[in-house]
Amino acid sequence: MSLLKRVGKFLKSEKLRAGVIGTGSVAQNAHLPVYENDERINLVAIADLDISSRKAVAEEFDIEHTYSEGTQMLSEEDLDIVSICTPPATHEDFFITAADAGVNIYCEKPMAISVEAAKRMVSAAESAGVVTQIGYTRPYVENFKTVLSLLENSILGDIRSLHTYRIRVPPGAQWNYDPSVSGGGVVSDQLPHILDFYMRVFGGEPTIHDVRFRSDEVPTVEDYAEIDFEFDGVPVRTTVGWSLHSKHQRNVLIASRGAVEYNMQTIEGKIQDNEFAQKSGENPIIDIKGLFRTFTSASDDFHSERIQDFIDHVESGNSDTIAPAQRGLKVTKVLREIYDQAEVSE
Repeated sequence: MSLLKRVGKFLKSEKLRAGVIGTGSVAQNAHLPVYENDERINLVAIADLDISSRKAVAEEFDIEHTYSEGTQMLSEEDLDIVSICTPPATHEDFFITAADAGVNIYCEKPMAISVEAAKRMVSAAESAGVVTQIGYTRPYVENFKTVLSLLENSILGDIRSLHTYRIRVPPGAQWNYDPSVSGGGVVSDQLPHILDFYMRVFGGEPTIHDVRFRSDEVPTVEDYAEIDFEFDGVPVRTTVGWSLHSKHQRNVLIASRGAVEYNMQTIEGKIQDNEFAQKSGENPIIDIKGLFRTFTSASDDFHSERIQDFIDHVESGNSDTIAPAQRGLKVTKVLREIYDQAEVSE
């Protein structure tokens, strides 16, 4: 769709026509409900190879048009927006086809399984002038936004160290264990979100010092990894894993004026001699010398917020989303460098 046609549509207050490629959990839990409930959106089509899944989803969300092939949907439907919620190796083809058709694109992470693919995706988006966003969630999570605000307002002072520890249950989809489709194991699964947030915290990209992979329970990909980074002299350690027996996540940030430990549900620590502890859904907890009040709302629905933010940008024609394709390329470069170093060390 041409820019003139899109502007004309907005001026006439017509609804944006949206389609979703892939009907798995992230589509059903994030994209589809937002599109269904947003008054600016007409959810017109879905595509998925699994006939039973797409039929069930079409019935649940009252979607008229269904396709087995995403590229067919993009060629036959006059869309303004598409969400790409398929395995990573398929992202490039759908992304470039959508860009060439003038469709604005929300692409789930990881953006691509190679730097070359990510570069081609960026080039297609820039040539077409479409709005893009990659599915990093941390900038929309209240506790992570609080940490960024504490740093941006110089309340925490200078960062001395940061350690991320995240162990979660293995993903249910079999493609996650095929590196030709997923791009890798737990690092490909978890690191895109974490790297994106690190780059926001430090305002740049890291040096990778050491990479340690293990395959304890999954023979085809790594299911445990430790990576040592450095951002402008600040040491950052990341530990990620899949485990059927435990689930744990925490981030510990040490700074010159205090320390904060946080995850999706809680944030606690000591800042400028003020101790605090907060659980998701509670009221404001700390007023640091009148400078900053931090809280977590009872409805921390970051999945809805990130999709709605993308719609806002499409509606206004603003391509400067929180994570455009260009940012996805930067994250992809670091991610692939981690895998390259892991292969050398084996």
